[in-house]
Amino acid sequence: MADYTVERRCAEALARAAGKRIPIERREGLSVRDKSENNPVTNVDVSIETFLQDELHSMFPDDRIVGEELEDEPGGDTDRAWYIDPIDGTLNFSRDLPMFCVSIALQVDRQSVVGVIYDPRRDELFSAERGEGAHLDGEPIRVSEESSLGDAVLVTGFPRSLEETEVDNLINFTQLTRASQGVRRLGSAALDLAYVATGRLDGFWEYHLNPWDTAAGYLLVQEAGGVVTDARGESYSAHEASTLATNPHLHEELVERLEDF
Repeated sequence: MADYTVERRCAEALARAAGKRIPIERREGLSVRDKSENNPVTNVDVSIETFLQDELHSMFPDDRIVGEELEDEPGGDTDRAWYIDPIDGTLNFSRDLPMFCVSIALQVDRQSVVGVIYDPRRDELFSAERGEGAHLDGEPIRVSEESSLGDAVLVTGFPRSLEETEVDNLINFTQLTRASQGVRRLGSAALDLAYVATGRLDGFWEYHLNPWDTAAGYLLVQEAGGVVTDARGESYSAHEASTLATNPHLHEELVERLEDF
């Protein structure tokens, strides 16, 4: 198996550096505009993504860089692509709600091999390298052992417009809220996945996310012993139309319930 230790350590350092810049730039002045309906972006998102693109491009000039806010940075003739979300949870950030993070992932042949998520408000660094396990601040993490859906705590999110998808996730939300201990909506898919990887939450599902939302988090869950597929139980690479991440005990039941709903 290829060794991506250098890439992981670079991503960890960059995620921390970006996270430390976020509150400084916010204090210097925050402006918010809508990229599209119900889709805000701030000047800090753009500034942090520019910083990450520049740093990654200087470290790995042949790699492609794909970010949420700016045009993709082309690389050379390579199968390697970095997916970066400078602030996953922009709406939370714009309202000073403490659920947002920096997400950085490296994919090779459209599979994540490095995933790093940094939460600047809690100063928590989640990190994974394929085949090397998942860690929180350097300590190994594992998904939960909860086997009963009735005792599970789940998390989900919704598209910016319910017209964007033929799947009515409100039905899933209602039914799974009744079937479980509860369903949360935290507003950051990357942190949702990181929390499944740590066992704080038992399962996550959502529709119509982008690769920069999940490329780091899904690797964390897999390396922490969890299972990640699309909502139909098919293989996952962060480029699918749906995401389902759970501990191994709950996955099959959640696939069946999402299909039934």
